[in-house]
Amino acid sequence: MSNNEKLQNILATILQIGPDTIRDDLTAEDVDTWDSLNHIALMGALEQEFNVQIDIERVEDSQSVGALKAILTDLGISFADDGNHN
Repeated sequence: MSNNEKLQNILATILQIGPDTIRDDLTAEDVDTWDSLNHIALMGALEQEFNVQIDIERVEDSQSVGALKAILTDLGISFADDGNHN
C-alpha cells in the first residue's frame, strides 16, 4: 500500500468520509467531522502508521490534507507517485 493510500485510509476512517473525496486542498472547514477531537485522533494515527513524531507546533498548521502531507514529507515520508518510499 502506498503512503498516499495509507493517508487516505486514515483520513477516511477517522473522518468517516469517502476516500474519493480526499484531495490535497480538502480542509478541516470542508469536513463536518474534522473537529478538534478527530484532529487529535488523526495526529495519533499518522504518528503510529508512519512511525513519526509530529511536533505540537505543527499540529495547528495541519488543517488540510496538503498540510498533513507537507508535515509528513518534512519528517521523511514520501508521497511520490509510486508511494513505495518510506
